[in-house]
Amino acid sequence: MFGLFNNKKEKKPVEETKVQLTDEEKSTLNNEIQSLKAVVKEQSGNDKIVTLNNLGSTYEKLDDKNNAIKYYEDSLNEKEQFGDAYNALLKLYEEKRKEAAYQKNDDGIQKYVGKMDDLMSISKRVLKSNY
Repeated sequence: MFGLFNNKKEKKPVEETKVQLTDEEKSTLNNEIQSLKAVVKEQSGNDKIVTLNNLGSTYEKLDDKNNAIKYYEDSLNEKEQFGDAYNALLKLYEEKRKEAAYQKNDDGIQKYVGKMDDLMSISKRVLKSNY
């Protein structure tokens, strides 16, 4: 009558269409990564955080999630704060968790659920430090 007993259809994973980069674009991004890596060694404070975030986003453009995660985590290790690294990590951890679930990899699922829990702990510490 009201659709309460309708059978629910099984949801299929939605595949995102990714823009394929040309070899020239990949080369440009790899050159940018090398430049950023050279600069970040000399930096500290907010400049270093910005560069680490830029490294993370550049690796994301190359669809290299593991390196993107590494540099975003390095950024949060410099200073726990809400912002680009925090938001990007939430998204990347969720993507990695979904990949692990699709592959029926329980260890991978637990790894990324744990990492998301760690991010929630960071958010609690950041909120408490603002009061």
